Amino acid sequence: MREVQLKWLPETVAHSDIGLITKVAKMYEVVAHLEVTKDGVRQLVKIDFYDDKGPEDLHDIPFLKMEGAMLPHPLPGIGGDGYIVVWNNHPLSVAAINFDSLHVIPPYVIGENGVQITIRGLPEGVSGFLKAARIMLPPDNVNVVDIAEIEDSIRKILTPKQLEIAVLAVRAGYYETPRKISKKELSELSEIPRSTLQEHLAKAEAALVEWAVKTHLSK
Repeated sequence: MREVQLKWLPETVAHSDIGLITKVAKMYEVVAHLEVTKDGVRQLVKIDFYDDKGPEDLHDIPFLKMEGAMLPHPLPGIGGDGYIVVWNNHPLSVAAINFDSLHVIPPYVIGENGVQITIRGLPEGVSGFLKAARIMLPPDNVNVVDIAEIEDSIRKILTPKQLEIAVLAVRAGYYETPRKISKKELSELSEIPRSTLQEHLAKAEAALVEWAVKTHLSK
């Protein structure tokens, strides 16, 4: 399994058809994929329109179709911000869909800092998509990560108990915003005293942050 981060700089985006989005919205964040088909993707988008732009302006973008509000959130007005549901059949999105065992991982943002997306899948699918991307919209930066190597590194820096508790905490929603479970509830779920659980989590978090920083600085 491989993970690849692709980045397009603002100037690259501005000279592409994706730049049409940045003329309508200050920020266009794909929060989730609601439906994925071979012809396109239905996306939940958090959007912040320019003062003189609104949902209707998205209809002028050939590869987008604004379908409506994400209930119970109201549809944002001119110059507003909020959540909308959009159908996206941009060629790059369709290309990602049509490679087996390949997933584009939300959230990702199209905005003033350009675009950065993360794809994950089998090596052949990732390789095929990268070839297609370099033809349609060459990325300015490509960072390839071997998931197996990451998993191996994590197993080396965490003790089995720290890893077990960290995985449980993630799956239970402890690190979501807002949290879905408290430390007290997590302690009861794991049948580990709260003080011990807190110690394991604190050490795991510190080790992972140190590993992430050292990995980033070594690039």
